[in-house]
Amino acid sequence: MDDQSNIEAAGDNTSFWDSLIFAHPVCVNWKSEAEGSIYHLASILFVIGYMGGSGFFGLLYIYFLLGLGFLCSSVWSWLDVCAADIFSWNFILFVVCFIQFIYVTYQVRSVAFDQEFQELYSALFQPLGISLTVFRKIVLCCDEEVITLEKEHCYAMQGKTPIDKLSLLLSGRIRVTVDGEFLHYIFPLHFLDSPEWDSLRPTEEGIFQVTLTAETDCRYITWRRKKLYLLFAKHRFIARLFSILIGNDIAEKLYALNDRVILSKGFRYDIRLPNFYHISAPGTPKIQPGGQLQNNSRQQALESDPGRNSSGEEGEERRRWGRQAGNFKTNTMDTISVTGMPLSSLPDLRNATSMPLNETACEHWREIHHLVFHMANICFAVGLVIPTTYHLHMIVLRALLTIGCALFIIWATLFRCALDIMIWNIAFLVVNLLHLLYLLYKRRPIKIDKELSSLYKRMFEPLHVPPELFQRLTGQFCNIQTLKTGQAYASEDKTSVDDRLSILLKGKMKVSYRGHFLHNIYPCAFIDSPEYRSTQMNRGEKFQVSITADDNCKFLCWSRERLAYFLESESFLFEIFKHLIGKDITNKLYSLNDPTLNDKTSQKIDRQPSLCSQLSVMQMRNSMASSSDGEEGLQHFLRGTSSVCSLRQPSPHLRTSPKMKPIEESVEDDVFEFPSAVPSKSHQ
Repeated sequence: MDDQSNIEAAGDNTSFWDSLIFAHPVCVNWKSEAEGSIYHLASILFVIGYMGGSGFFGLLYIYFLLGLGFLCSSVWSWLDVCAADIFSWNFILFVVCFIQFIYVTYQVRSVAFDQEFQELYSALFQPLGISLTVFRKIVLCCDEEVITLEKEHCYAMQGKTPIDKLSLLLSGRIRVTVDGEFLHYIFPLHFLDSPEWDSLRPTEEGIFQVTLTAETDCRYITWRRKKLYLLFAKHRFIARLFSILIGNDIAEKLYALNDRVILSKGFRYDIRLPNFYHISAPGTPKIQPGGQLQNNSRQQALESDPGRNSSGEEGEERRRWGRQAGNFKTNTMDTISVTGMPLSSLPDLRNATSMPLNETACEHWREIHHLVFHMANICFAVGLVIPTTYHLHMIVLRALLTIGCALFIIWATLFRCALDIMIWNIAFLVVNLLHLLYLLYKRRPIKIDKELSSLYKRMFEPLHVPPELFQRLTGQFCNIQTLKTGQAYASEDKTSVDDRLSILLKGKMKVSYRGHFLHNIYPCAFIDSPEYRSTQMNRGEKFQVSITADDNCKFLCWSRERLAYFLESESFLFEIFKHLIGKDITNKLYSLNDPTLNDKTSQKIDRQPSLCSQLSVMQMRNSMASSSDGEEGLQHFLRGTSSVCSLRQPSPHLRTSPKMKPIEESVEDDVFEFPSAVPSKSHQ
């Protein structure tokens, strides 16, 4: 009995494989009848679906149209073809598309925000290429809460409010004062306490040294300090993003203060100079808020436009930086892979002549189709099931759709004898193959010059700048130049600032003013970012500092005009450059306070004393408000440089936090950079 059953099972298996492979003769002639109208409707839906793009809404488009196409194919296979395997495959693929559509819809719902957060994303984060999923992590960190501050209420009080959070203004205007003296205004889309945040290390606590008062009813969001640091530790990209946002915000605040220091000659000092010459002239008359805005003819427009600042020059600069913001659209919908239609859903036409085309219900189901048909459907099913979160989802999906369409062409040509099915699948194959080739082209390895690779990895890759975009930036209108030790990059009062913008690639440069050392410039830092930032609207100015090569140096140099023309057509790179330059200026101001910043060999080298004392960014901001209106203060200070320079003393407003543990420095070196523990000779 057992032998008998085994023989019957073997016979069944043999008959099954025979029906899959050997029971289908190769076509000799095309069948004369065309497929029904439902099949052609499904094919049209497939073609439109295959042309879909990427992103959440692109995936919704793809799965919706392909789902409709598979549903039409199921109806066609049930009513016209009477093929159980064709119906089963198409219905399974319809269910898969439906489930994927529901899942993507849920993801879209999960990244929907209130109007204020949506406006914040569109104005500040979207131009930097931040995805909605990343922005959602940032919003969740602030508990999705918008706080209201009524008019004349204080956000922080000098000497009383602890520095335990970071806030971003959404609407209204904040007035910043110190000892009753007006410093500057804070406008929408600017941080309220970026100098305080950046002046403290993760393990330190501090108290506000300024008072922040609402001049109008204000709305802002706030991140708790510890919670935000934990987010930085988990997501390096978010840490880098906040690093450049905060650095650029501090630079803008200091430029707003610097615009008030007007010399008798009619121009302003370099941003690095007023930070210290106030020391010799502490008794400058206080400036009231009304005087600050007296000559600002566009104040009402600035209050209604969160992308502008209060001072005239800053407004002009903001307008230039933001010219391209309107052209930035949600272009994240790049090509993404699309699901494919198993055109296998085709009736068995070998016996089609015996079955009327107008038959509405099947009386007899057709035999199982060839193995090639089932292999094609397996390719479609695997491609559609791949999770959309997989980073190679688009490429794998397009590849499987292309293979599936090729198998359907073989099946329709050799075993189905259906010319229209073959033609439709050729169209599907062409569309999917073009998408696949484009995706592979985008993924091609970009060869970056060896001298520029460290620059890309250090500055641009952490901000998700594509290699091909960086190659375009550095490959067309810039060149690598060299300077030998002692040669000058710029001489004060001689070299024009209008010609170029440079980034140091190798070596070290020294910045000085009238023979007095200011700070050093190290690799992967802009050489002349303060000049670039301050002279965008003012042509014909000269360098106010001298920049000299301390070692044999190499630097990447752009023509300013050609760079500006290129950035006008690349809104994403435009925003990246804007924030990188702002962050670089803030780093230079830190270097003024600590001339050994980022110098790994500085502990073994005798250093010339810095021109300024060890001030924090908070002290720089506060002191700039009382800067001298003439040059006498600076001249007096230059004559007494050596006596002014001092070591960094612990501020009475700072103390080590017993609650927070240090976050590893490797998470984000720009955000969590700790000073060296080895004392220098000057400290000794």
